[in-house]
Amino acid sequence: MSTLLASNHEIEAAFGTIGVPHVFRRFIETDASGASAISMVLSNLVTLIYSVATIVLIFMILWGAFDWLTSGGDKEKLEHAKSRLINAFVGIMLFAVAFAIIQILGTFTGFTFFAGQR
Repeated sequence: MSTLLASNHEIEAAFGTIGVPHVFRRFIETDASGASAISMVLSNLVTLIYSVATIVLIFMILWGAFDWLTSGGDKEKLEHAKSRLINAFVGIMLFAVAFAIIQILGTFTGFTFFAGQR
């Protein structure tokens, strides 16, 4: 009677072995739980989001200022430009509050956000 199950050696020969990618080895060697890697990924993600938000803020301010300058006295266009500028500043204030909340959460969870950024 032949067995349908393959031995471990046959499985390794067919599929190879799975190892830790070299990029992550330094995290596993220093912290087996991977918390420092998670902290770094979250920190980089938050930094990316803030970078994109800053670019959008600058774009919205320039767009609102351009609309304001080219409104030509039209009250509707002027109100639209004002609302665009106000929305841009409200958005950046929300991001500032979110930054403070992230820092507080980092203090409670032990994650070091924005530390060691390159």
